[in-house]
Amino acid sequence: MGKIPKRLRRAFAISSVLFLGVLAVSPVKDLLQEWKQSRRDYVRFAETRPDTKQLLADFHPGIDQIWIPEMNVTDRCTTCHQGIHQASLLDVSVPQPFRAHTPMPHQVEKWGCVVCHRGQGLATEVREAHETTLAWEQPLLPVRYIQASCGVCHRGTLPETPQLDVGRELLVKLNCAGCHRLEGITRPAMLGPDLTSVGSKASRAWFYKWLKEPRTITDSNGNTTVDGVENEEEPRMPQFRLNEKELRALSAYLSSLRTGPAETAKLDPRVVAALERKPDTVDQGEVRFRQMFCTTCHSVAVTRAGETKLIGGEIGPELTKVGSKVNPDWLLAWLRNPQASMPHSQMPRYGWSDEDLYKVTRYILSKLTDPDLMSDVPRLEGPAQEEIQLGQRLFLEKGCASCHFVKGVSPQADFGPNLSNLGSKTLSQLEFSKAKIPRTLIAYIQAKITDPVSVNPAARMPQYQLAPRHLEALTTALLSMTGGPSSSGLAKLVVPAPKPGFHPAGAFGEVYERYKCYVCHRFNGYGGTLAPDLSYEGSRAQRSWLVAFLKNPQTLRPTLTLRMPQFNMTDAEAATLADYLAMVTQSPAVNLGSVTSKDLTPEAARLGKQLYEVKYQCRSCHTIGSSGGYVGPNLTNVGNWMNAAWIEEWLRDPQGLVPGTIEPRRTLPEQEVTALAAYLMTLRQGGAAKPAAPGAGSAR
Repeated sequence: MGKIPKRLRRAFAISSVLFLGVLAVSPVKDLLQEWKQSRRDYVRFAETRPDTKQLLADFHPGIDQIWIPEMNVTDRCTTCHQGIHQASLLDVSVPQPFRAHTPMPHQVEKWGCVVCHRGQGLATEVREAHETTLAWEQPLLPVRYIQASCGVCHRGTLPETPQLDVGRELLVKLNCAGCHRLEGITRPAMLGPDLTSVGSKASRAWFYKWLKEPRTITDSNGNTTVDGVENEEEPRMPQFRLNEKELRALSAYLSSLRTGPAETAKLDPRVVAALERKPDTVDQGEVRFRQMFCTTCHSVAVTRAGETKLIGGEIGPELTKVGSKVNPDWLLAWLRNPQASMPHSQMPRYGWSDEDLYKVTRYILSKLTDPDLMSDVPRLEGPAQEEIQLGQRLFLEKGCASCHFVKGVSPQADFGPNLSNLGSKTLSQLEFSKAKIPRTLIAYIQAKITDPVSVNPAARMPQYQLAPRHLEALTTALLSMTGGPSSSGLAKLVVPAPKPGFHPAGAFGEVYERYKCYVCHRFNGYGGTLAPDLSYEGSRAQRSWLVAFLKNPQTLRPTLTLRMPQFNMTDAEAATLADYLAMVTQSPAVNLGSVTSKDLTPEAARLGKQLYEVKYQCRSCHTIGSSGGYVGPNLTNVGNWMNAAWIEEWLRDPQGLVPGTIEPRRTLPEQEVTALAAYLMTLRQGGAAKPAAPGAGSAR
């Protein structure tokens, strides 16, 4: 071959070294990978721990991977989060990523991380796993919104997800389902009030005022007021962006909505003539208004010690200035029969007398008013036909028909975008426009809620004034909406929300519907939570007591401000309710025939009194007569009220009968259970003598 020139030998040597260097890059690069460095750091950390042997025994040098085919999840997060299931590494002093996960319902070693925290499970680099990159647009979910991941599978309420539950409640309360399709949120039969004949209810000036400042008024300092009264709750009616022409047109259209003359509840002229001459009729009306406990459902502003605030319930609208809103004839007809004006109304139909009706309406129209309410409303003449036609068109264009029913007006289908998969959208699927906000899904959602035009100048969505905690809750609920299950395997993991129902028929059903019992009380999981759950009332209360209570409700808890209204029930209605409750609403844990008069002896009652007053100090929470505490119900008349069998079971296991009750479970001996029940059954209003056993028809 001849002699090889030195230059060629030198070039060959240099290229060989370079080639070896190139070959060395791959193993060196592999050695320096983030996940391998993390595992070496973990070994060094484990060697400093007292439980080194256990930690290293559970360690292996390769990549960890959790595969959940039903959810299409491949998770390698535990490759770096090596100690995530080690109980000894739960202390906050343990550095990340080695700290153990706090206790949770699901086993971390089986479910991994991305099911809850999202991010890219296949990644083995921190940035690729945690952040938004060119190849992956779904970063980790911030911990404060982590409850959203629970909502992907769990459609009902959970004790562990209070923020998610509040967000879902707000989606319902704010009528979001009126315009948007929302996963797991069904559209109720009634969103906003029926406006078919609203022109008979209020004036055009009031409609103008309401549309311009719909209940919520925010001053220059950002303070939110409700009809001039401070209130932290969110309004159902949002703020629409309406100009002067639109305000006039919509108010003209609404004032024209009259299906006929307002129904007038005729009062006996003799009653009216007699009460008109009395100077204290308005004051008597206020007394009757309070006696009927209208504030159990409606809030009213009161001023005490120079401070004005709302008191009362939130089931019905606030009434502070309702007298400046409604027409007198409409108010009278409404109080007489609410369902005649609004069939879906939750307002009970009271058995008002003509005298009650006149007094209460005079009070409302005289005292619940604000003479300055319309001071900033311009002069509005009778509506012109052109204004009415424009208002009707705006009623549809602004989405009013999505929440409010007007006979003959059909709402626009799919008025707002479908939000059922908003929580799974990537950044490339969102339109940020010129909004100066971070390019993240969370920032987009919150901007869309608080300032819709910032991300979409053509947005028709109104503006809400939300408290920060409610904005966070709404964001959590929307993040939980990732669309329906993508596979049959994933569908099996979804835990649907329970759909309780209680719609009795017959005579009880008619009375139950007339007085809207389900608005405040719960029956077998269906109904409100303002008042006691009546699912087991038949095992708790005696029938005779139920009849007397329904006729004239008396508070059992003096500290409560919300009381059951006096409905003025007839004897037949009270008996119908009491009979049904006594026979149907029974607890399987209570045997009404298990306690007899032989058990409730005077000797047992004397021992029970000593146990009540001395050993267990029950009067610290309960009142008898004029002494005792106010934490629990008043027991002065408990012998006429409760069933002895219920009392005994309650003493054995209070939480078994009413989950979550604050009554302590004391694990009493059976002798003491019987003795306490015997004593309590002697407590009867007007004196006590003989211990009473439950009769055949007793209940509670």
